[in-house]
Amino acid sequence: PGVMQGCLESTSGLIMLPDSQSALVAERTTGAVKTVSTKAEPKVKVVIPVDPSGDGGLLDIVLSPTYSQDRLMYAYVSTPTDNRVIRIADGDVPKPLLTGIPKGATGNAGSLIFTSPTTLVVQTGDAGNPALANDPASLAGKILRIEQPTTVDQAPPTTALSGMGAAGSMCTDPADGSLYI
Repeated sequence: PGVMQGCLESTSGLIMLPDSQSALVAERTTGAVKTVSTKAEPKVKVVIPVDPSGDGGLLDIVLSPTYSQDRLMYAYVSTPTDNRVIRIADGDVPKPLLTGIPKGATGNAGSLIFTSPTTLVVQTGDAGNPALANDPASLAGKILRIEQPTTVDQAPPTTALSGMGAAGSMCTDPADGSLYI
């Protein structure tokens, strides 16, 4: 084991890259995504404009299942007006994919995972208001599925689970594909 990077600002996501020698790490409060490695100095890949107030900011990152071909990354972020999912292409400005997720003084955490090559699952916090988690009209406190994530003519997300409080992280069981929250 070796130290890949020190002195990071409130990290919120870590992704090993396909080369198995480097990783992307997200800083919640600065919105920076850095490429880190034991063999090179850290390099800023992108800085995403975020609102880090309360427990908001850059809350999670995930690579496209076809990252080696399309170089796409997705992020769950807080803005001054909402929490949202964005898509980031190398050398381009971030583009909104899902907006309008309620934002509060607390309860903004969220996470992302691809459960198939075409399904992005989004976990949202309750924005500090537990009633929103049980409100079918709200995107807060939910597990949402986005099929074929795109920034053009995106189909609306479907709710897989509601009533979530504080969001944490998600993973899948490699043996059977079960989603764990």
